[in-house]
Amino acid sequence: MNVMNTMSELPDVGSLEQGLSEIRQAVENSLIAMLAAPVTAPPNLLNAMRHALLAPSKRIRPLMLYLVAEPTGPLVDAALRVGSAVEMVHTASLILDDLPCMDDAQMRRRRPTTHVAFGQSTAILSSIALLTRAFGIISELDGVSGETRTRLSAILSNAVGWDGLVAGQELDTNGQSELLDSPGIENLIWLKTGILFVASAEMGAVLRQANDHQVQAVRRYAKHFGLAFQTLDDLLDGTASAQDAGKDVNKDEGKTTLVSLFGASKARQTCQQHLAIADAALLETGAMIEPLRTLASRLFTKARTP
Repeated sequence: MNVMNTMSELPDVGSLEQGLSEIRQAVENSLIAMLAAPVTAPPNLLNAMRHALLAPSKRIRPLMLYLVAEPTGPLVDAALRVGSAVEMVHTASLILDDLPCMDDAQMRRRRPTTHVAFGQSTAILSSIALLTRAFGIISELDGVSGETRTRLSAILSNAVGWDGLVAGQELDTNGQSELLDSPGIENLIWLKTGILFVASAEMGAVLRQANDHQVQAVRRYAKHFGLAFQTLDDLLDGTASAQDAGKDVNKDEGKTTLVSLFGASKARQTCQQHLAIADAALLETGAMIEPLRTLASRLFTKARTP
């Protein structure tokens, strides 16, 4: 299957899996091309950016964006580029999250964290470089109106800023004493994880020129998908090995999570509840339902069993 075609025509689960893999590879190629273009950045900085951005990853956010956008023709390249911009923002946030002053992680995406490999100064600078380049990519989109580019930039900016990822990181680092119940924890999950899932899906809906009802359904779908995703991550933190997870585990010790508050069984039930709400919202999005369900099935198998 060519990613220039929609996946809605795929006949079975095997083809859906193949289609997802091909879109993921197209995203990968887009990311490689963006960092392979002639640049004047110092080689060490560029190598740090490549180290973080091109490490093995599921690319869930750009996949979700692409599937919601359901692009054809020239919009295929736009969807891949916008998805790549989102992945740059996500990677920039991981670099910062891993720093010694934050989580002090040693491994991410099956390789040493960026500050371990290149030092803290270069890691911070590579994060800034990826973040700023992401907005440059959106501003340069071909075949997309100026109004749409502005709207895409605003969505991504709001997801990153003081009401988004930055706020979530601050609460996670310095606000643990305020996390006393499930709503507080889910607010943290929303800020650190859910908000970028919502931004990814909403940007896909904007590219598709979805109507207001569909955009709201897309946001609801992605919010609960993101809450389920982070709950699963918290579950795996205490049960998976570093090799299986591809990153440091047991980093939630001393932190308040749904798992630490209510136990693994309740957290797993909460994860399933969010998935059910997400699936119900998916029916109203106008997006490619079965590919998005297949994506969820790939990710959440481990949430269904102890």
